Amino acid sequence: MVSYKFTLKSTGNTQGEYFINLVLIKDRINTSLSIKKKCKYEDWSFETERLKKSHKEHKQINNLIEKYSSRVSTIIHELEIDETPFTLQDVVNKFKKNSGKQQAISYTAFHESLIDEIKNAGKLSTYNIERDTLKSIQRFFNRNEITFKDLSVDAIYKYQSFLNGNNNSQSTIGIRVRTLRAVFNKAINREIVPATIYPFNKFKVSKIKESGKKEYLSEEEITLLKNAVLHKKNDIFARDMFLLSFYGRGINFIDLIQLKKTDLYKETITYKRSKTEVIVNFKLNHFWKDKIINYASSPDSFYLFNIIHNNQNSEIYINNKKDKYLKIFINKPLKKIITDLGIKKKITYYCARHSFATILKFNNISIDIIKEALGHKDIKSTMSYLNTLPSDTLDKMIEDIII
Repeated sequence: MVSYKFTLKSTGNTQGEYFINLVLIKDRINTSLSIKKKCKYEDWSFETERLKKSHKEHKQINNLIEKYSSRVSTIIHELEIDETPFTLQDVVNKFKKNSGKQQAISYTAFHESLIDEIKNAGKLSTYNIERDTLKSIQRFFNRNEITFKDLSVDAIYKYQSFLNGNNNSQSTIGIRVRTLRAVFNKAINREIVPATIYPFNKFKVSKIKESGKKEYLSEEEITLLKNAVLHKKNDIFARDMFLLSFYGRGINFIDLIQLKKTDLYKETITYKRSKTEVIVNFKLNHFWKDKIINYASSPDSFYLFNIIHNNQNSEIYINNKKDKYLKIFINKPLKKIITDLGIKKKITYYCARHSFATILKFNNISIDIIKEALGHKDIKSTMSYLNTLPSDTLDKMIEDIII
C-alpha cells in the first residue's frame, strides 16, 4: 500500500520560507516531490495539510494541492488494481507526466530524493557522502537550485578546479565527481533526463588520480609504537585501538566497536564487514587477548568492548560514537604519540589497515590473499580465494609474518 501527504520541507530558505512537498510512502520508504510553492512555517497547517487563511494565496495553492491530491490518488489506485509490482519512482514518473510529456525536474530535487531514499534505507555513510556532495555542488554554483543542464562538461571541469582550489584531496575530489556521475546515471535509468545530456562521455572520472600517498607504519615502527612507554590513559587507549586494528587484519573502527561476544569463539573472531558485508575471521594473538580483558564490557552487554553502552544498536548512535572516538580519543592522541616517537608521518587509525596490507605485500603475500584478509568484495579474485583457501592456512601465513 502507498500513502501520501503534503507537508513542508524540513529546511527553509533565507527568507524563512519552506517549499511544500508531496511525500509518498511505501514499505516504510518515502520520497518527496516539491509542488514548487512555498510558504512561511506559521502559514501551514500540518493537521489539514493545507495553507491557512493567513497566506495571501491560500485559495489558489490549496486548489492546486487538491488537484495534485486527486491526481496522485488516481495514480496509486490504478497501479494497485493492476497487481503489477511497482516502486515509488513509478508513482513519481506517472505523476510528472502531463499530456504525455514529463515535467522537468531539477538536479537538486532529484539528488535530494535519492538522499532521502538512502537515509530511509539506513545507509548512513552513503547518506553523508551524497549529502556533502550536493552541498559542495551548491557552494560551487552559489545557489541551491541546480538543473541538469547546468552540469555541462565545462561546468564539471570548473567544479573540479573549484575543489582543487579549496584544498580537497584527490580522493575527496574523486568521491565528489563519482557521486555526481552516479546521480546522472540514475536519472537517465529512471528516465528523468535524456542520455543526450550526459556529460561523462567527455569528462573522464578515471583521469582523477590519487596523488597523496597512503601513510603506513613499517614493522620496525609498529614495534616502536607497541613498546612505547605511555602514561596518559587517552594515549594508551589510542595506541591500543590502532594496534587492535593492525593485529585484527585492519578491522575498521565501526566494526571493532560493534564486535559482539558471540563473534568470539574459542580464539577466533568472526564478523561481517559493515562496508562490504563480507565475512572476515581472524585468530587472536596475545595482544588481542589482553585488550579484550582490559576493555571488557559489562556482563549484561552483548558487545565485546566497553565502547557502546546500554546495548545501543541505533545506527545513528553508533556512527556518532565512531566519529567522536576517532576524532577525539584516537586520531588526536595518535598524532602526538607518533611525533614524540620521531616518526614523521601523518598517522590516523585507518593507517593501521594500510600498515597491515603493506607489510603483507612487502613480505610477498599475493594481492588476492591480502584482499581476502581485508574483507574486500571482489567477485573475480577475492571470492575465489574464499572458496579455496582454508581459514587456518590464511591464519598461519599471516601469523608467521606479523604475529
